[in-house]
Amino acid sequence: MKSEDLSSELMETPCPVCESKNTKVTQKIMDLPHFPQMWFFNLTCSDCLYKYNDFINLSIKNPMRYIYHAENEEDYTTKIIRAANGTIRFPQIEAMIEPGPNATGFVSNIEGILRDIQGKVRFLLADAETQKERQKIVEYISMLDVYIDENKPIDIVVEDPFGNSTIIPADSTKLETIKLSEEEAQKLKSGFIVFEGLKDN
Repeated sequence: MKSEDLSSELMETPCPVCESKNTKVTQKIMDLPHFPQMWFFNLTCSDCLYKYNDFINLSIKNPMRYIYHAENEEDYTTKIIRAANGTIRFPQIEAMIEPGPNATGFVSNIEGILRDIQGKVRFLLADAETQKERQKIVEYISMLDVYIDENKPIDIVVEDPFGNSTIIPADSTKLETIKLSEEEAQKLKSGFIVFEGLKDN
């Protein structure tokens, strides 16, 4: 899959964190397969190293939910565009990524997001207070290995109250596109990564 940069603009602006003038802002409008006209915004400060990325969908403004049913190795390459206000859920593994105060946008694929989740779960080992809790975390990490290595069937759900996040499918027949009601959009939370499967009952 290829994307095309339709326009690009480089600007300089004070850093919102340290107010340094050594800050650059890049803006691009890109055409993406199956999902044209995405505006990409990147801010980078060379002094304090603050970075911020985000995407704005120029073709859809409605609150949206995308569900992709991954079943094989090709499906795991499905591209995910997550804007700063997007939520990502994996129901089978009970993991959710919600937008927090410092959330930024990113582009990845299903395997890449699962690897990122796995890396963050490993950090929990250092804070485990009991052997039972540690064992539960180790089992969760091993489960993610099985999903990634064997490309086990998994659903990825992407929701965005402003319609800026999306899924670029490896197989379009496995993608569900649903317009959210205003009530559903208002229920989308702001927070951090949540691993519901690691909570004690």
